[in-house]
Amino acid sequence: MSGKVVDLFAGCGGLSLGLEQAGFETVFVNELHPIAMQTYLENRIHTSLNLTANHCFDILSLSQKPAELEALSRRLNKEHGDVDLVVGGPPCQGFSGIGHRRSFDLAKEDIPSNHLYREMARVVEAIAPKAFVFENVRGLLNSRWTPSGEKGEIWGDVQQTFRNLTVRKGRKSLQYAIRAQLVFAKDYGVAQNRPRIIMVGIREDVL
Repeated sequence: MSGKVVDLFAGCGGLSLGLEQAGFETVFVNELHPIAMQTYLENRIHTSLNLTANHCFDILSLSQKPAELEALSRRLNKEHGDVDLVVGGPPCQGFSGIGHRRSFDLAKEDIPSNHLYREMARVVEAIAPKAFVFENVRGLLNSRWTPSGEKGEIWGDVQQTFRNLTVRKGRKSLQYAIRAQLVFAKDYGVAQNRPRIIMVGIREDVL
């Protein structure tokens, strides 16, 4: 049986495609941009992802409604067993070089999309997957919330948010063992440099 994945901020499906090629099956997808979502779903036209219950556009419509998020968690676990992975690359424009220039004089703490990692964390906490994968641009590592802030403070907050997660499996309260590394696409057969920070969390009972 293939591993089951929830893909957040999925774009047109690059991360899902790689996971599918590795033997995983995406069972729920989130993507705000309607054209990107349309592309994602049309490339999976014969899957259950096209059912309204198995995709959503704005992650806030899920993460900010605890009852609906809990209902989704119960349904996914009932239909698929223990969900294997929640993966996501929250919007990175506020942390990239190009994105920084686009934001002009705004402090990063004032850009709503820069806080969406917290919504991913809420989904992870509700679904309690065996593992999660967080992906973002290299600029996140050195970003400050404000011009006078400390270099790297945003990355520190991101890591702490996920380290503080506690999930319930039966009677057990569990946390995630977390590791992060900067990786380069060129080291994996891709014809471009494309540095990315990857953080992986593994539920402590499956280590």
